[in-house]
Amino acid sequence: MPFTYSLPASVSFRGKGMFGYTFGPLKQKKLEIYYIEAEKGHDSFIVSKKTTRTYYILSGSGYFTIDSERYPVEAGVLVEIPPRLEYSYSGKMTLLCISVPRWSKGNDAFTKWNPDVVACDSCSIAADLPWWARLWKKALARIGSLNPIRSYVKVLHKD
Repeated sequence: MPFTYSLPASVSFRGKGMFGYTFGPLKQKKLEIYYIEAEKGHDSFIVSKKTTRTYYILSGSGYFTIDSERYPVEAGVLVEIPPRLEYSYSGKMTLLCISVPRWSKGNDAFTKWNPDVVACDSCSIAADLPWWARLWKKALARIGSLNPIRSYVKVLHKD
């Protein structure tokens, strides 16, 4: 039963402007730790339903865009992203990310491309969808904005 972990031999995930490694599996089942090398940043903006992510900048500099506000970061800075806030990061940095609870399928919604990383005319994730999926997504957004529906969803997702 090991108590120490080393960086994995192969990359665990890749994006257009970064790649990273996942430590573990850890014994703490609700915790996940990532080591990330960002050349440009994360390729998309993310909203997490349940996960709080805490990033520690080990080296380099850049900025985090959180809820449409830009925050400059450099080595030694800690950034905490609570659930339900849209965010992304840009810059050339090495980061350590602590994720609680750990990543799970369906938890993260990718809202739009990060223009600092992905060159595009329309930097919306929805632009990559077929016409019928964009229409369906728009209809669901309108239904979800109705007050009775929003109240019901809040009750269902209460922490």
